[in-house]
Amino acid sequence: SSDLNLFGVGYGVDGESPYRSFELPGAKPHYSPDRPGQVEHIFLDLTMDLDRGQCQGICQIRLTPIREGIQHLTLDAVQQDIQGVLIQGQPQRFDYDGQSLQIYPQEPLPAGEAIVIEIHYHLDRPQRGLYFIQPTPADPQKPVQVWTQGEDEDSRYWFPCFDYPGQLATSEIRVKVPAGFQAIANGELIEWCQEGEHLVYHWLQKQMHPTYLMTLVVGKFEIGRAHV
Repeated sequence: SSDLNLFGVGYGVDGESPYRSFELPGAKPHYSPDRPGQVEHIFLDLTMDLDRGQCQGICQIRLTPIREGIQHLTLDAVQQDIQGVLIQGQPQRFDYDGQSLQIYPQEPLPAGEAIVIEIHYHLDRPQRGLYFIQPTPADPQKPVQVWTQGEDEDSRYWFPCFDYPGQLATSEIRVKVPAGFQAIANGELIEWCQEGEHLVYHWLQKQMHPTYLMTLVVGKFEIGRAHV
């Protein structure tokens, strides 16, 4: 026999619901990794090669360790060419297996003191996260564009990061694109200038947000005013 609760859902004599959860067969629990610290700010300095579908990047992460004496950091970074890692401007030893970037600080990191991790890297037509759109034989009129989609853990494909939704930070994106293209990112456009045959757009997001919401779009757009 079974009883009905206030919502009409039947329960067995053992008190267990006869209905299964929505999890798929074979699903396993997925937990956020232990945090080495609080990411305060992420700054990406990018140069886009739209013809080749490539990106040269510098990622700076300001991190405040929450544990004393950290000697190892693991960042998410998938299919990237990692060229160098610095902490506070000093080169660091690192290992990279195509999925995770392991950083070994020269000195154990003290708790509560912010550090800047700087990763130099290169992308060549990333599989996910950052998409290069170009004309094709089937669609020769397709516009040249770049756009990102990080939800929920795809930001790791276009920049090294602690890529899980519970990590919130402010962000900044400075991007160099060929003249004639615009670049749009999170927050406020704080600087715009021309460097030779390129334009540089510098965006700053002062509100904290998860890593997957960091956004970049490059293309040729028409700028208009919204009518309210």
